[in-house]
Amino acid sequence: MDDALPWASALAVQNGRFIAVGASEAVDTHIGRETEVVDGLGAFVMPGLLDSHCHAVEAARADLYEVRLSGTDGLDDVIRSVGDALTRLAGKGWLKGAGWSIRLIDQMRLPGALAALDQVTADRPMVLRDSSHHAMFANSAALRIADVSAADVKGGLVDRRADGSLSGLLFEDACGLIDRAIPLDEDAVRRRSALHAVSTYNSFGVTGFVQAATTEMTMKLFSDLDREGSLSAWVATCIATDTILTPEREGIGAETIARRNTYRSHHVVVDFVKFFMDGVPGARTASFLSPYALREGVGAEPAPFHSAEALSRLIQPLDANGIHVKVHAVGDRAIRETLDAIASVRHQNGGGGPQHSIAHLSYISDADIPRLRELDVAADLCPPLWFPNAILQANAVALGNERADRAWPIGDILRSGATAVLGTDWPIVSSPNPWPGLAALVTREDPSRCVSGVFRPDQALTLQQALRLCTCNVAAYMGIGDRTGSIACGKSADFAFLDRNLLEVRPQDIADTRVSKTYFGGRLVYSR
Repeated sequence: MDDALPWASALAVQNGRFIAVGASEAVDTHIGRETEVVDGLGAFVMPGLLDSHCHAVEAARADLYEVRLSGTDGLDDVIRSVGDALTRLAGKGWLKGAGWSIRLIDQMRLPGALAALDQVTADRPMVLRDSSHHAMFANSAALRIADVSAADVKGGLVDRRADGSLSGLLFEDACGLIDRAIPLDEDAVRRRSALHAVSTYNSFGVTGFVQAATTEMTMKLFSDLDREGSLSAWVATCIATDTILTPEREGIGAETIARRNTYRSHHVVVDFVKFFMDGVPGARTASFLSPYALREGVGAEPAPFHSAEALSRLIQPLDANGIHVKVHAVGDRAIRETLDAIASVRHQNGGGGPQHSIAHLSYISDADIPRLRELDVAADLCPPLWFPNAILQANAVALGNERADRAWPIGDILRSGATAVLGTDWPIVSSPNPWPGLAALVTREDPSRCVSGVFRPDQALTLQQALRLCTCNVAAYMGIGDRTGSIACGKSADFAFLDRNLLEVRPQDIADTRVSKTYFGGRLVYSR
């Protein structure tokens, strides 16, 4: 991924950095009496991949300690999984889980749904996040302990039936009502979760990621791991400003932003802040310029969580202090008003300033695509669902086929000259394995072969384009492009051995790529 040297047959590493890259004959001159020589036997080697958007600690904690649900589960399956988990995760504390499909909302609103959950869980508090993590289904014990009333909160919705009773569903910032009542994880749980997240990433050849909604406790966790030498990935921490995904008591917002330098370390970069402008189409909380095709029983058409003027006021001082702002915006109205806000900030601060980004921007209007380059806004493209799948099908029901078919104009974004990066949004996507999503960028087909067809083949990328989106582009986006992202002299020796030559196999077969070894800073951190 080095434009000056696209291919090489050998590399030399000293003190964690590349000191020579090129032909074997030239690099062999660096071999000394104590040099460890690794013969790759013709293996395909590339820079460690980087994930531009994830919730790694939360995802790993879910893998280790929570109920795992599937997007294909029906309501009966969800209730059955909860019953099984009560036996497996015995105790009296809160039981948590995630992964149910937003298409179950209408069934969950029925009185029998909450009653069935209560019958299984009894007095043990239980909360289940949907696969997008923008909605919750809580049992009565959880609602009672959290003292949830029928009143909505700013930026969120406490769902209630026609008779005023709570259905157990909560949306967006209302989820914070439950989160604030759940006891904080013990330090040992947090540490194990973080290490599990990093080791999982390393097993897929990933050597860095952006923690997309970070609390002060999580920043400290990664910083402490780095300073003790236990962190085998670069981490950028986007400090959360709301409670959609992060409990307020773990440290979010202005005070945490002011203390961020406390947690800066060699591999942890901290000048990032996260805002939400809308939700997701499946929950009918994404904000669009035109009404939803199907919105019965959900309420008024959603406006962005902030006006363009209000968001501009929030971003302006951050921009002036060199802080990168990541904004979640999915619907075309939320995206447009986010761009309006950034345009205002650029004008107020005299241009320049750090690059900002919009996460997901799934339904960006064609008219707004050129503004990404004009305003130096990176397209943070995630999750990797740019192929035929159940979520796109559900969105088509909510939005109408014509609008749904305009999702994810990735090729148009690149052709506009805008910067684009690739993220998994783990655990919204159940695995941080980047290879299926990477393959789908090229094929526009479902890499699991579960859903047939091709989605928007006109937006397909070449493999070389796609690889930049998860290597050097993300490194620059994280502010560490001079330190990693390509195999080049002076950079950190972060690289992976693959089981296939990506340029010689069928694009469909990229999805099945396996990593045999991963090195971070010249140190072997994964071996299959």
